[in-house]
Amino acid sequence: MKKFILFLCATAAVATIACYLTLHFSHHRVTPDEVTSHEWLHRELKLTAEQLKALEPIEQTFGARQRQLAEALQEANRQLARVMAEDKAYTSRVTAAVEHVHHCMGELQKTSIEHVFAMRAVLSPEQGDRLLTLAQQALEQSP
Repeated sequence: MKKFILFLCATAAVATIACYLTLHFSHHRVTPDEVTSHEWLHRELKLTAEQLKALEPIEQTFGARQRQLAEALQEANRQLARVMAEDKAYTSRVTAAVEHVHHCMGELQKTSIEHVFAMRAVLSPEQGDRLLTLAQQALEQSP
């Protein structure tokens, strides 16, 4: 059970980083908090205008995939809830539904990690190392 909780926390942390980065590199209406966060990330990584432009398609692709996986995870959780309500016991159907939730979570985490490494291709080696450090810190500090 402890490993499951750690897995959930790590998944949440990576997803949070990915969401954060997606929101700050994609085109959308900017809120004051996002400006502050965007400025922070820009300062932390010292991104150039050219790098921001190069990151746009990476962020757009990731954002679409992330939304798709988040929807799949929500549906998997709904399926699990239905099966639990129907079976009212820890049955093989419940086990299968839990495993499907875990699969969806794993895909989301894998996609988030792949995204961090895709971003590194646009960054300088120093910036890439800083991005990894930020991701590692977020994973280590997640509850």
